[in-house]
Amino acid sequence: MKTCVVIATFKVKPEFREEVRSLLLTEQPGVLTENGCLTYALHDDVNGDLVFVESWQTRDLWMIHNDAPSVARIMAGTEGKLVEPVRVQELYVS
Repeated sequence: MKTCVVIATFKVKPEFREEVRSLLLTEQPGVLTENGCLTYALHDDVNGDLVFVESWQTRDLWMIHNDAPSVARIMAGTEGKLVEPVRVQELYVS
């Protein structure tokens, strides 16, 4: 099976950027301990977006992560604070 690479982009309203950034950084260490997580790193885009670059051993393990408490906390903590829904890109090496 191919490694599942995920790019999750958060376009945050400027007044909530630091609050959302703090939330995402708080959740990061726990996600790194989830089964199948290879990489889960928050990046600051030059345009101000917050971007998680993730990699998972398999797509199935990433899908399990999507139902994890960490994702629920992120979704609840970002509600009303984003310009648009989180953009998720699922990628595989050609």
